Amino acid sequence: MRITNNMLAQNSLWNINNNLRRLGTAQDKLSTQSKIQLPSDDPIVATRALKYRNYVSSVEQYQRNIDDATSWMEVSESALGQLGEVLHRVKDLTIQASSTSSISDADKKAIKSEISTLRDNVIDIMNTSYAGRYVFGGFATDQPPYKIESTSLGEKVTYKGHYVSVGGPVSNSISDADLITYCQANLTNQYHEPGKQQMQYNTGFGSEIAVNVEGQNIIGQEAGSNLFDVFDKLLLGLDGNTQYKAAEITGTPPTVTAQTKDLNLSDLLGDLDKNLNLAITVRTDLGARMNYVDRAKTKIESDYTTYMTLMSNNEDVDVAQASVEAKSAEYTYNASLAVGSKAITQSLIDYIK
Repeated sequence: MRITNNMLAQNSLWNINNNLRRLGTAQDKLSTQSKIQLPSDDPIVATRALKYRNYVSSVEQYQRNIDDATSWMEVSESALGQLGEVLHRVKDLTIQASSTSSISDADKKAIKSEISTLRDNVIDIMNTSYAGRYVFGGFATDQPPYKIESTSLGEKVTYKGHYVSVGGPVSNSISDADLITYCQANLTNQYHEPGKQQMQYNTGFGSEIAVNVEGQNIIGQEAGSNLFDVFDKLLLGLDGNTQYKAAEITGTPPTVTAQTKDLNLSDLLGDLDKNLNLAITVRTDLGARMNYVDRAKTKIESDYTTYMTLMSNNEDVDVAQASVEAKSAEYTYNASLAVGSKAITQSLIDYIK
């Protein structure tokens, strides 16, 4: 077959363009340090890249969740620790006030003042917040869960807008009729647990943990022995009362009856022990969940390292190899230019000479 000058020129141009594309690809890899620039460059690498990037994105979200969960639980655990200290102090003061033979009325007045302040401290502790969210309010995190309200029977504590105890301990000076009337008017405004309100955080692939503690699980929900009812009885006893009144609510529809009960400060030590044990139990359970999150953090950090390595191996170029390939492509391109310039400039006139 006859090889014409035009065929030589076209073949040289094709080789030059091919080498130029090779040089451009090599330089792109070196400058971006990525094996591919478009999915069409290598569909297998592109498919793996999407999968590994999705894994890394998920792991990064789990890490943020774990950090947030850890902070939430640390704030809650610190608050429970403060609550335990307050309850120990209340118990010490109750023991001191129970020593009737060695305590004066002035001492009782001072103890009552401190216990009243400690009750306010408990309210503050139970209204602990983290990042603008109240940690003991269940799903209702935008408002302080506990408040003290003045009523016709005296001060009452509310949880998320509902009374902790409608017919709780009141002064013996309040008539049975007034107590019954008040309870009947507020039966629907007493707090009833609507079910567990757990703030679940995803901490890994297929794993989650509840980070919160509901306030009433710490305070107690039993009428007469929950923490705020115990505070009410303490304050009544330190006022010199030897009896108090409480409402008993039974049946459907509910029937309210007023009861008069004896009040002895030393008897309240058992109630305080129950409250203290309840706080310790809740704190222990929270501590176990914090340990779980710590283990999840260690695992997810390992997963992050693994997926980042897989993603890098799949996408990133070997810089040394890429440099060699770029330099080789440059030499090849320059060589093709040199050879092509001689082939393209040759014509029949050159050979006639």
